[in-house]
Parts: sequence; structure tokens; C-alpha cells
Amino acid sequence: MQFIPIFAAVKELAQIISPITAELAEFEAFFEKTLRAETEPMDSIMHYVLDSKGKRLRPVLVLLCAILFGEVNEQTLRAATFVEMVHSATLIHDDVVDDSNLRRNHASVKAQFGNLSAVLAGDYLLAKAMLLLAQPDDYAILQEMLRTTAAMSEGELMQGSVGLSYHGSRCDAPQQRLPRGDSPTDQYLDIITRKTALLMRSCCAAGALSVGAPPEQVQQIADFGLDFGILFQLRDDLLDGENIEQAKALLPIYYEKTLKALEGFAPSETTAALRDLTVFCAEREV
Repeated sequence: MQFIPIFAAVKELAQIISPITAELAEFEAFFEKTLRAETEPMDSIMHYVLDSKGKRLRPVLVLLCAILFGEVNEQTLRAATFVEMVHSATLIHDDVVDDSNLRRNHASVKAQFGNLSAVLAGDYLLAKAMLLLAQPDDYAILQEMLRTTAAMSEGELMQGSVGLSYHGSRCDAPQQRLPRGDSPTDQYLDIITRKTALLMRSCCAAGALSVGAPPEQVQQIADFGLDFGILFQLRDDLLDGENIEQAKALLPIYYEKTLKALEGFAPSETTAALRDLTVFCAEREV
């Protein structure tokens, strides 16, 4: 398949996230501890989820956006764990809906343990995630995340009801900057915003909130996260061979928008990592 020309030199993901190696190790330990179940076979399923981990892109965003404004703390780790649990739950449920036996080149939870176990495992992850942010100090982050989780379900249902053409009716999510209009491109952007980009937005906002960043900076980094999430899904669609014309036309636009959103932050190792992550997501081939 023909991809768009290279925007810039692409670094390996491991190189990009090397400045937060220690923080990622803290996250992994916290994530593993949180996923433990008290009974079988749920504990075995959770271990299987741990062993089939992906890029950890969403927790990486939480950690980087926390470091941008402060230092990673336990609330940051709770937020990062929440988003990874929600993301894992949606993938498990998606594989049941799509009758998919493969996930990241391994047997999906559905294939390994059956449909009923997969549905219950996804539900378990969502419930544990909500419990994780049940402390009073976490209310702002929990509210942000729950609004996003609801919008993700809307986006998946909208996509499922209209097929790969993404032609469907719009609905507004409160307090979110969503594309406006009735054109196929606007509707396509609406769906990918809900199904993917809003969670990226919440990752960035949660990282900033966890270290007490002021509201204007939370909003600024959240705007970056929204554009980053749209960029990520556009590349996904190109890789999957879906909506190729729209994705190819929009990808350079959102590449520039995402990088521009970083210009309001002082140059630092963290902003450089976010910029490199943007380039990586625009050019990735997996």
C-alpha cells in the first residue's frame, strides 16, 4: 500500500520514551498489582491481558503530560492505570463483537477463554478502573474519564450503524471540541474523535490534573491530546485500508495541528518527546 511521504525523521518508540523509563516501570508495577483478581479463572485472564501488552501509548501520554507540569505521583499512576484498563476492556469487548481470534498477533481473550469469559473480563476491568479513581481527590479526573468512556461507546455504535463509510448523524458531547457540520468528512471526524481521540485527550488532561496544573494549561494540553488522537486514528485507518481518501487528505492537516498545539509550551525534554511521539504516530507502520 502507498503511504504518505515521510514528514520528518522517525525515532523508535523505545528511544522516544527512554526519558520516562523509571516512571513507566512504576506504572507497570502499579498496573500489575491493580489487575490482580482474588479468584480463578479471572486472575488467569488478567495475567493473560498483562502478557499481551501493546505500546502503552495512553499511559505514556498521561506520564509525559504529568512531567510537563510537575512530577509523577500516585494519582498520576492511578490515572494511567485507569486509561489502560479502559482501553484493554474495549479491545476485549471489540474482539467479541467482531468475532476476532487474534489481538496483537496472539490469541484474543475471546479465543483463549471464550465469549462469556471475555465479556466478563472486560466488565471486570471497567469496574476495577472506576474503583481506582473513587477517592475524593480523584473526582475531577474520574469525571473527565467517565465522560470520555460514554463518548467512546457512542462513537463505536455510530460507526457500527453506518459501516466503514462513517456516514451517520452527529450528536454532541458536553464540554468537548468536536467537529461541526453535516459533510461526510465532518461525520467521519466526529466518529473517530469519539471512538479514539477523546481518550487521548483525557490522557493528557488527566496527567496535567494529577500534578495540579492550572486550568488553562490543562485545556492547552488537552487540545493537543485531541488532535494527537485524531492523527493516531487517521494513521490507523490508512494502515487498515479504511476510509483511505479521507484519512490521506486529513493526516497532513492534523499532523501540523498537533505539532502547532505544542508550540505554546517551553522547549524541554518532555515537549521534545511529545513532538517525537507525534511524528512516530504519523509515520508508524504497525
